[in-house]
This record gives sequence, structure tokens and C-alpha cells, in this order.
Amino acid sequence: MGRAFRRTALPLGSYYAVTLAIPLANGAAQSGAFAAHALVVLVIPPAVIVLTCAVHQAACAFGGERQRRIRLWLRGLAAP
Repeated sequence: MGRAFRRTALPLGSYYAVTLAIPLANGAAQSGAFAAHALVVLVIPPAVIVLTCAVHQAACAFGGERQRRIRLWLRGLAAP
């Protein structure tokens, strides 16, 4: 999971800058709706990353041997 957050740090930081920092610089903090928007923006992307990692881990756990054989076959190291 840490690797996923490291890989998404730049895009996620850019997303936060566009959706939070720029509106804050333009005075959006005075709006009550901005707080709700900021909460959604801060919570949903990390939750999606965690959920995606969990699904990926589950898929690897249940299909690990099959995936290994497919990778070997694609590399030409084993018969299908």
C-alpha cells in the first residue's frame, strides 16, 4: 500500500493543489460549501487507493499461481 501512495503522490498532490490550494488562494475558504468540498476531496482519493490495493491483493492471492503460469508462458519459459 505504501508503494501505491508513493506512486500516486505527484498526481494526488497536483489534484489537491488544483482543487484545494487554488480555491483557497482565491478566497473560497469563506464559503461554507468549501469545507464540505475539501472534506470529500481529502477523504475519497486515499479511500479509493486503499480499496484498489485491497482488491489487487485479493486478486493476487486467489489467482497468484495462474498469473505466474501465464507470465511464464508469455515469456516463453513454460508451455501453456
